Amino acid sequence: MEDLELEDLAVMLAGAWERAEAVTAPSRLRPNTGLHDAYRIQELVVGSRLAAGRRLAGWKMGLTSSPDAEPIVGTLLDDMVVGTGAELDRATMVAPLVEAELVFVVGETIPAGASLDDIAAGDHRVAAGIEVIDYRTLDSDGVVDWVADNSTVAYAVIGRPRPLAEVMPLTEVGVELRGGDEVLAAGTGSLVMGEPLRAIAWLAEHLSGRGLLLEAGAVVLTGSLTGHHQVAPGGRYVAVFDRLGDVTVAFT
Repeated sequence: MEDLELEDLAVMLAGAWERAEAVTAPSRLRPNTGLHDAYRIQELVVGSRLAAGRRLAGWKMGLTSSPDAEPIVGTLLDDMVVGTGAELDRATMVAPLVEAELVFVVGETIPAGASLDDIAAGDHRVAAGIEVIDYRTLDSDGVVDWVADNSTVAYAVIGRPRPLAEVMPLTEVGVELRGGDEVLAAGTGSLVMGEPLRAIAWLAEHLSGRGLLLEAGAVVLTGSLTGHHQVAPGGRYVAVFDRLGDVTVAFT
């Protein structure tokens, strides 16, 4: 019965994603839902989109700037990764928010147990990024509901990737997030687990525990540097990064 219940919750969340409607949070409908269950729900939701022809593009990490929280992971599909200058239809989302992030583009498969030095020496790239978040659940009770809802990711907007070696150290990369003429927030790469490469190593370990690999070509949103900010109707947002340039997104 438990597997059927998880499947029912996945169907509900997949419909919420498809119709851009908020639905009751899974933890309200099934109070004993745990984190393992939440990742299973996410896998079922993503699986339905893969079956419809979408392709795996990478991963979203969340809570990496929260020192007392374990990171969470969502799945990026090919139609969720867009280039700088993208115009997104706000009507396809429930209540979008934006935040600036470093984007890591995996150049060669990173195994579980890879050290920070191993990753730093790899043929990887980094880009300026904006994550578009969308909360598709009502009365969310936190991590379990977020993870089930694909860790609340809607889009990854990415700039031109540059070789990792040219951008290091990532801890010193600064960013300003601007909405129109207003500076909304600023931050540096050190906010991501103290060292963004540590987030990548953690992700490789996490995926291994789920029978998955952090494979070459994967796009990784490493976590917020600016906190998230509500999208205004017709809003245009720019993240201005040291060493990486700008990335922009507009909403119609």
